[in-house]
Amino acid sequence: MSRLLVDDVTKTDARALLNVNKMATISDIVAPSNEYIYASGANELTVVEGCVIAVGGAGIFKTANTILTAANLDAGSAFAVGKDYYVYICDSRIDSADEKYVISLNSTYPTGWNATNSRKIGGFHYGRCRKVDSNLQPLNGSSVIFGTGWESAVSNGIVPRSVWTLGHRPKCSPEGMVYLGGGTWVDIYLNSDDGAKGLKSEYGCAPMTGTESMNWYNFVERLAKSGKRLPNYAEFCAYAFGSPAGLDNANTNAWSATSNTGRGVTGSVVNAVSSVGVVDAVGRVWEWLDELITRAEHATNADYHASVAWGWDKKSPLNTGEKSYDVGNIYQYYAYSLAALMAGGDWGNGAGCGARAVSCAGYPWGVYTALGARGACDSL
Repeated sequence: MSRLLVDDVTKTDARALLNVNKMATISDIVAPSNEYIYASGANELTVVEGCVIAVGGAGIFKTANTILTAANLDAGSAFAVGKDYYVYICDSRIDSADEKYVISLNSTYPTGWNATNSRKIGGFHYGRCRKVDSNLQPLNGSSVIFGTGWESAVSNGIVPRSVWTLGHRPKCSPEGMVYLGGGTWVDIYLNSDDGAKGLKSEYGCAPMTGTESMNWYNFVERLAKSGKRLPNYAEFCAYAFGSPAGLDNANTNAWSATSNTGRGVTGSVVNAVSSVGVVDAVGRVWEWLDELITRAEHATNADYHASVAWGWDKKSPLNTGEKSYDVGNIYQYYAYSLAALMAGGDWGNGAGCGARAVSCAGYPWGVYTALGARGACDSL
């Protein structure tokens, strides 16, 4: 560590010079609010005035109230459903020129710019948005709370609660997430394989389930690698609120029809979106939650726990899932006593699927083809 500035009225010491480079080093981003970018319309963002932002150690800008649209894209002319976009402030290095805002699908820097003359200051997800009032109550086309036809009052747009900044974001990577409130972010989509032993929240993907040998433990492990955790039941009810219930004979409002034979892909049902912008909280696959309970019935099993009495299982049920190695045993009073909550319903549960639907029947070591997960994360 060394002294950056000194007080020298003679200016003979170079450390006494306060230039743009030094200001950029010490100013970083100073903003009137952590949420200095917000969705001001279905297809527009607003950067608030009064932010001081340094770019590349050579430029410092004070923002004015600025609206950004698809015209700010570095490629293409319209936003696409299911995509994560990044917002950059760019510096032409011309003293007479103001900052330039660019929106890009590139996560490093926008096309035509580089890492030294651009800075990522936020981002958002473009997807499905439910019509709601200021209290997140679902509205129909006539703006009546839960009025006739409210289920289909869904349109494409910037998901308002997906907008993040350097001061308002989750601790993990912010792509494909929405802010639930109370310092918690949740994944928009049921999780799929990220190809690196973690999980991702992505549109148009088959959610991971027991089909890929996943159990509760495996989801916990993979989510931890991605910097996330399983949500609890209270969080599920909050982020699922505003999602229409399933139907027995149709997939109009959720992937739930009793005639379905598989999970399909995330986001295929337009109406299956909640008030905060979470997709497929109802139907498609059950979601593991982080709460464990003790089952009420005193079951026995000749292979594992033959009698109702405290003891180790005759052989461990825990060695299941995508990884096979010795993980210990369970000491319990009866067989299958430990269960993990799951929520939402699956592709064939019909009208049983809903924003408060819950099941107490699954064991955490169980490998179930209709059971997946969604990640949650604390704010930075």
